[in-house]
Amino acid sequence: MRTLLITAFLILIIVPAFCEDFTITLDGRKLSSPLSRYYIADVFLGQKEDSCVGYVHPYGPNRINPVFFKRNIREEVKNFLLGSMPVQTGLNPLIVRVNRIYMYEVTKGTYEYTGIELGLSFICPRDSGLVEDFTSAVSLEIFQKNIPAGFGQVVAMAFDQCFSQYADRMEQGLTRPKVITTEQLGQNPINKHECLNCFSALKPRKGLYHSFFDFRDNTPDSTVDFKILHDYNTGQPLLSKAFLKFPKGYKPGEIWGFCEGDSVYFNNGRSFSALTLEGDLFVTFNRSSEFTRDVVSAAIFGGVFGGVIGASLLGGVAAVSSDPDLAAKFKLDLFAGKLLPYDEADYTRISSRVVLFLSRVSDPGVSLAVYVNGERQCEMLPGNYVTLGLSCHYPVARIRLVASSGGETAGDIPVELYKTEVLLLKVKKNHEVVISHLHDQMKKDLLKKRTIENTPCRAQL
Repeated sequence: MRTLLITAFLILIIVPAFCEDFTITLDGRKLSSPLSRYYIADVFLGQKEDSCVGYVHPYGPNRINPVFFKRNIREEVKNFLLGSMPVQTGLNPLIVRVNRIYMYEVTKGTYEYTGIELGLSFICPRDSGLVEDFTSAVSLEIFQKNIPAGFGQVVAMAFDQCFSQYADRMEQGLTRPKVITTEQLGQNPINKHECLNCFSALKPRKGLYHSFFDFRDNTPDSTVDFKILHDYNTGQPLLSKAFLKFPKGYKPGEIWGFCEGDSVYFNNGRSFSALTLEGDLFVTFNRSSEFTRDVVSAAIFGGVFGGVIGASLLGGVAAVSSDPDLAAKFKLDLFAGKLLPYDEADYTRISSRVVLFLSRVSDPGVSLAVYVNGERQCEMLPGNYVTLGLSCHYPVARIRLVASSGGETAGDIPVELYKTEVLLLKVKKNHEVVISHLHDQMKKDLLKKRTIENTPCRAQL
């Protein structure tokens, strides 16, 4: 009996340790406060990965497990929203695009928190076309002991907050409707920066930004009179600051930043720093020692999957130097208006990649059609390559290659998060199609000068 108990105990410990993923679902859940005048017409996905939504450690703090929905993201969200806002006569249709959905867990002191970043765009089909009305952004952290019904409940709570943001902006008259095309339904405004008013507006309007949405959508509060006091740093001009002075007795409340007509300033907690447009980014310079956990984001996910997940989330940017006079460069995260270290990679970019390269020594007169899971992707010529972004929900993807000369082959491609697999393809004179795995040096030699710009055959799933 004792032996059986010990064996059972060991199984309980060992089995979770080898669990490779963690599956959740939104089945049976509904929005707490659905929009009363609308029904859900459709759901689109604006992020690349269609299955993995982040990482949790449900079996202990030393193991991180990828989180998957029971179905893919689009189907799970669509079923959830259709159940919350079904089709009814007299209601207006509403299309929802998921721009970001990223779950994680973080330790603060001795406490564990489950967090999620969720961004949705609300699109209204009208007689004149499609109108993108508002894009939400929610960062939510919940003390794990306060989670009432597991990780699915955290996701549902984030959706509730996104819909509440949309309702609040509509009530305040602060939405900025924009006509879009059907091709833009799947385009993510977080990545397509030209879609945002802070980039596309000819000139920013003078006023206070009470929230990041005010800055992003170019809807400042121009009703408040304020004066700007500049503090120029002659030794380090990049570290120059600004301060605001308001009429006596006026309490400005929350201020994300302000615009003086030409320049935009970001609230770094103690003062305001200028935001400068640099390509498709807004950047600023600050002393890293000035940033605390009350200002910007900083729960660093280190050591996960060998350190590939380095993320700044919900907290304060960690000091990058002990030198108080060093001008550290930061960039604005256009999801929710936080600052991130300039060289920080996109911590939400969950994907796997497969690169197919058709050798130049293949039969020059033969093209090669590429099918993945039964769907045709493109047709390749010798010397071309194609990059495929594949779903991580399943460990393999089925590839089929059909040569115009009649030969064909098929096989399974291993799919792993954050891993790029490079395969060399050849079509021989006898019409045989061959697939080979490449060594690292071969990958560098073959692909060193091959970019998307100079390669005729390319596809992105």
